[in-house]
Amino acid sequence: MSEYLLELLLEEMPPADIEMILNTLEINLNDALEKARIDHGKIDIFSTPRRFGFIIHDISSTQRDAFGTKKGPSESVAFKDGKPTKALEGFMKSNNAQLSDIEISESNGGKYVFLKKFDQGLKTKEVLSQILPPILNSFQFTRPMRWGNGEFSYTRPVHSIISIMDEEVVPFEFMGKIASKITKSHRYLDKEITVKSVSDYERVMKASMVILKVDEREKMIVDGIKNSGLEVIPDDELVHEISMITEYPQPVIGEFKADYLNLPEPVLRTVLRHHQRTFITRKNGKVSREFLAFQDGPSSRAGNVKNGYERVINARLADAEFYQMEDLKYPLEHFNEKLLDMTFQKNLGTLMDKVKRIKEIALKIGVLLHFGDSELRLIERAATLSKSDLGTNMIYEFPELQGIMGSIYARNEDPRVALAIKEQYMPDGLEGEFPSDTIGAIIGLADRIDTVVANFAIGEIPSGSRDPYALRKKVFAILRILNNFEWDIDLNGIVSIVENILGKKVSMESLNSFFKGRLDVILRESLNISQDVSKAVLELWNKPFRSILAAQAIEKSRKEAEFENFIIAYTRVHNISKNHHSFEYHVDLFDEHEKKLFSAYYDLKPKIEDALEHFNYEVAFEHLKSLKPSIDEYFDTVFVMSPREDLRLNRLGFLKNLDQLFLNFGDLSLLVKTSN
Repeated sequence: MSEYLLELLLEEMPPADIEMILNTLEINLNDALEKARIDHGKIDIFSTPRRFGFIIHDISSTQRDAFGTKKGPSESVAFKDGKPTKALEGFMKSNNAQLSDIEISESNGGKYVFLKKFDQGLKTKEVLSQILPPILNSFQFTRPMRWGNGEFSYTRPVHSIISIMDEEVVPFEFMGKIASKITKSHRYLDKEITVKSVSDYERVMKASMVILKVDEREKMIVDGIKNSGLEVIPDDELVHEISMITEYPQPVIGEFKADYLNLPEPVLRTVLRHHQRTFITRKNGKVSREFLAFQDGPSSRAGNVKNGYERVINARLADAEFYQMEDLKYPLEHFNEKLLDMTFQKNLGTLMDKVKRIKEIALKIGVLLHFGDSELRLIERAATLSKSDLGTNMIYEFPELQGIMGSIYARNEDPRVALAIKEQYMPDGLEGEFPSDTIGAIIGLADRIDTVVANFAIGEIPSGSRDPYALRKKVFAILRILNNFEWDIDLNGIVSIVENILGKKVSMESLNSFFKGRLDVILRESLNISQDVSKAVLELWNKPFRSILAAQAIEKSRKEAEFENFIIAYTRVHNISKNHHSFEYHVDLFDEHEKKLFSAYYDLKPKIEDALEHFNYEVAFEHLKSLKPSIDEYFDTVFVMSPREDLRLNRLGFLKNLDQLFLNFGDLSLLVKTSN
């Protein structure tokens, strides 16, 4: 068995493209090798900011042989008077076959010519030369670059290709470069390297200050943190981020001016962590002036790199200090004046218009949730100040701090108002923590609902991967907030409120579908609800908290022995009454068999409704299941579709009421059988 190595050397790639390559390359490669009938062992994928590739271990030297048949013309067309026709001769010529390779077999009720085909495996090197360019061209990059005369397009320009099987080059051309044994070292060394064999590749690259594997670079960073002598705030995400932008990460310790420790900690974090990708350190429980950075290259350069980091960080912190001083000359509400001149979104007015809508929606949600007057005043104040910091100097320079700086600047407000300004942005779609207080949750809910409904009202509806205003994430957050705080809100009513404020209507069919799609993801992926159960309760999408409770109650019951028979019983009720639109019925028209089901229904209905009112969906569902024997007996003894119109309509009206009771759990007729 042999080993095969491929390396593409490029200009620095965006981390997102590297992640995508790492996530898809092995899958695409395995598929291509399987289709090409090439046996192999383990595949090692590697990447750095400047190169990516793979090593295939135990790769066979030839393809597997293949045996098969190919269907040709029918026997009557292929032969005339026992001799081959031109049709058969053409078929044989195009497949490089002789008459001895042909046989007649039955197919689809007739007799056809079949060619017995034997494909002898080619040398793996020949096959790789053919399949490698399509594999390398299979990636979907976010923003590919063009170079040359525009004929080449890839994540970044390609400089060279290594393609070696054991010690020999496997030739092919890609993006204007011909495969060879030549690559380059780390940029700091700037040396051309000749790789003699696959087995020598990793050693040669390491000696050239290129650590090929992400996990090994992550370990170097973690070791650098441990050996720094500093109390570094843990940050796994930053460890990975630095590993994706370096080939040879080495630690650099620096410090900023002590005066800047007076800045709020979130400001320090933003400058150090988000802008400069440096690790933050602590002393005595507080952020300290020391920071830990990682350069890409040898420690001999640490002095210059340290000075560079310190110069940039001190300059950024000086800016932040100045902006904060200027902002603090005014109360937070002062900055709402600037919102009058800031466009929220084309066709949706200014940010001040947005704030007014948030306030009105939030107050109406608070009333629906029976908040008291004191809390409603807090909601109104928090909504008024919710976007004020967008007009500050600090947020203009550091937009990542929106909400956070507003909360800091609201130092003279009620603490719950200040907290709400920060927590309105929580959670971030399917990720992140929830607000710790209801005021921030309501402001965030109103903000997101306004954005989603307003965009649908002007036709800005996400499609495919296009979602410029992150409406999917906003709906995920809406649904999660309602479930987390156990708020029983009818979203149809909230949508109507927003429509009235906007003076615009939305396509409820499109909006329903959009919310259902997000609710389905939460049910199945976050709450482990079965697909059919999720489908059934999506009918309740407009009351997300209740839909989730219903799904959990059904999921808990569905493994019981009699569950499927119960669903069959219900489905009979649903199917026969679904096209009947009247709920009217008269008990005096019931016969004795009908009265048995009615009596059970009459007894259980208030118990079910009481359990539902108190969100005890499991108890309500148990009551529903107890109706099964009565439903079975009813259909065994009562002919619903009586020729007597008054009896038929009366029975359908009663069953419509019974069906309505079940519909509190969605459309249970959509549940599928689970038994064999």
